[in-house]
Amino acid sequence: MSAGRIPVVIDCDPGVDDAIALLLALASPELHVRGVTLVAGNTSLADVERNAAQVLDLAGAPADLPLVPGLAGPVARIERIPDEPIHGAGGLGGLEPSATPRPSHAGHAVDWLAEQALAAPGELTLVALGPLSNVAAMLARHPQAGPAFREIVVMGGAAFVQGNVTPAAEFNFFADPEAARYVLASGLPVRVVGLDVTRAALFPLEEAERLAALPATAGVAGGLLRDFALRYQARFGVAAVPVHDALAVAAVSHPALLGWAEGEATVECAGEVTRGALVADVRRPERARRARIALSVDSAAFVRLLSERLTGYAR
Repeated sequence: MSAGRIPVVIDCDPGVDDAIALLLALASPELHVRGVTLVAGNTSLADVERNAAQVLDLAGAPADLPLVPGLAGPVARIERIPDEPIHGAGGLGGLEPSATPRPSHAGHAVDWLAEQALAAPGELTLVALGPLSNVAAMLARHPQAGPAFREIVVMGGAAFVQGNVTPAAEFNFFADPEAARYVLASGLPVRVVGLDVTRAALFPLEEAERLAALPATAGVAGGLLRDFALRYQARFGVAAVPVHDALAVAAVSHPALLGWAEGEATVECAGEVTRGALVADVRRPERARRARIALSVDSAAFVRLLSERLTGYAR
């Protein structure tokens, strides 16, 4: 690993924005991706596994980069919520799967994450882009592993804006609120990148179309973003789309893009209409601090960063 690069492991559920986040992470010289773990979320675990393998191939990731499946559903509920249709068929907008996808790691994400943290205490940042099922299970099953992470960066929640599944809840936290609550209550260093900032950092359809016209993986990424933006436009009337998970990756490589507030945070699990809601208090400094919550973003700088890094795949 080159000096100065931040070692990360990425827990995700591709999904278009997860796919773009993986491409961004693997194109970022600031980061050293040590492995990718998988959780059901935007689509089933089988689809997630296939999609992640395809994205790693598109990125030219090393053949030995671990790709480790994890939980196929939430930690407490019997069934997971349905797939998020805005990602299109199979979770990657109908993108044709690789003819010879890379194999997955033989282990389980929950145990593998703990092993990686304990092997390099204080070094690894865990970037969690899907429901927090794997992360919560890892903290419960391997309590000594949590403090070995440098920090946990979470894409999830809607602290002071409306959710995208219900008025109260964002998708990842709604998919497994018990897991999200457990992670936020862990006392570990957690940064939360939620809809408060991802909805303020929209990627323009026009820029997606420019990328789609490029060769190689850059064009594939642009096509995914273009189709994602068109589905978003059909639903919300805006010719742009939030690339939620890519912003969480950028929060690790370029933390100054975001403005942060320290706060006490939890997740509602029992409410009939508020299940999955992120409840944050950033007003009272005398209270215990459990999380740093992103509340502002330099949207133009993020779009430039993402565009530049994806353009680099035109080779």
